[in-house]
Amino acid sequence: MEIRPLKLKDAEKVRELEIKLIREYFATAIKNKWEELPQEWRDGLGASSRGRFKAYLDGGLCFVAEEDGEIYGFIFAQMLHHVADSDNMLWIENMGVHPYARRNAIGYRLLREALRKGREMGADVAHSMIQPDNAPSIMLHKKIGFFMDRREVALMDLKDPKLRL
Repeated sequence: MEIRPLKLKDAEKVRELEIKLIREYFATAIKNKWEELPQEWRDGLGASSRGRFKAYLDGGLCFVAEEDGEIYGFIFAQMLHHVADSDNMLWIENMGVHPYARRNAIGYRLLREALRKGREMGADVAHSMIQPDNAPSIMLHKKIGFFMDRREVALMDLKDPKLRL
């Protein structure tokens, strides 16, 4: 499995996977009535949406997990400047792994690569929003070293000299 930067050619496959994962995660909330949601609303969901993909692509902080031409995971991140007490914050918008490929360290590798690249580009802190009932994501962030605030916000000090990415 190769972890590599997101490319324009990945747009369709990543979009398909992100929508699959959004539908999976919100199946209970929308009671499997996906088709009843307004098309405009569905089209705007996710970091891979037409209006958002290019901005993430241009930022150089997004990655995919690929094997044999198939995309099994993705992470969308961007650098935000002058937020709260941070000059350069790595904002992790969304990440996901195909259900059949989970528990194979793909999410771990994607997250580490985004953090490594963010630190290389000058980020001094990383911020990741996590749904409070997403135990696997909470465990992953803790494993990498994020501080969890109320199990909704994960923070990591990228200036920590003990940090190994």
